[in-house]
Amino acid sequence: MNIIATKDLNNIRYMLGAAETAKGVYNQIKATFPNSDEYKIFAEPIILENGAKIAWASNYDGKGVCYDHLSEEDQSIARDILSASIKKLLDKVKEFNDQSITDMMYKCIEIPGMNDVYMIRKNGETKVVIAEWGFVLDTPGAEKGLLYKILNTRKIPMKFTVVYNDDLSIAPFEDIIFEYEGKPLSSKSDENGIIVLEKIKEDSYIKAFEPDGDQKINMQGFTCYEEGAYTIKVTPKGDMLFEVTDQNKNPLSGKEFIFDYNNQKIKAISDADGHMTLKKVKNGVTVQAYQEGESGRENQNTFVSDRKIEKYPIVIEIKEELPPPPPPARKMRFKVIDEKNNVVKSAEVIVKYNGITKTLFTDADGYCELEDVPIGAVVEAKAKK
Repeated sequence: MNIIATKDLNNIRYMLGAAETAKGVYNQIKATFPNSDEYKIFAEPIILENGAKIAWASNYDGKGVCYDHLSEEDQSIARDILSASIKKLLDKVKEFNDQSITDMMYKCIEIPGMNDVYMIRKNGETKVVIAEWGFVLDTPGAEKGLLYKILNTRKIPMKFTVVYNDDLSIAPFEDIIFEYEGKPLSSKSDENGIIVLEKIKEDSYIKAFEPDGDQKINMQGFTCYEEGAYTIKVTPKGDMLFEVTDQNKNPLSGKEFIFDYNNQKIKAISDADGHMTLKKVKNGVTVQAYQEGESGRENQNTFVSDRKIEKYPIVIEIKEELPPPPPPARKMRFKVIDEKNNVVKSAEVIVKYNGITKTLFTDADGYCELEDVPIGAVVEAKAKK
């Protein structure tokens, strides 16, 4: 047997008669549930030193920790397990339709104090065991009915305000995962950052997490109490606007980039303004942006998300292509003479080549020149009369 506690019987009165009868009552309880484990919520009493002391043994292996030595979270877990176990136990008793058994069970469930509730954990399982059941403190002002108070715990709403952890501003439409009574519960803040959970057991402990992919992060714990005010702080999220330009700040459209962050890869193509957007990225997240090239990553940039930054620049250096050199050219000189071989000055000469037409005028010596004529071009020249 696993002894979890030993108590002195001074100032303690057994509700069902003498303390020595506790063993017989335990055997009767055990026999009442031959095919189930409901009875194991009761520790087995072992009378010591001719009735001066009593030891309490559990059917569960592992060290028992009394309620007062548990953390606030574990106290809440213990109360929830205890409440569910008692309800299950009493529902089972009602099946017998035997008032004597019902009366006995209701008396046995009494305990002197919450410190007589023990939590036992082993191999990932959590059990709750009641020691000193059926006893009451024989002192003035001793509290009674503790387990009934747990069983009849009120259920009240819990109102949470979700804010960003950097400036405590309201965080609307944020996903939150709660854990209550060992079960997950998903919710989302409204436009005012409010989440209301209805019918939560008073004094129970509830956890809140931020979802991060398949993970839960940033655990925050709360105890439910009347008129409680609860604030959940979440990591801010914001859209990351990337602007792709060349070295001269001209926007570049149609550029495909890969964004690598939070163990995911997202492809995006810059629009006519050179813009690409990642939606709802948490503050502080590192984002790698790059293009895939034949030799691996190209134009790689590293950014850290900050919702206060308006744009994240990505610069792609574009090498300017020089125009091809012009074909070789030469100067052509024309001389205009009349029928007597006399030079004609200020004569108008029309020249055509490669689809180009130009008008030239002769000088005092009867000459005019055509510059930058491509070699091989056929030139037609005609002087007006």
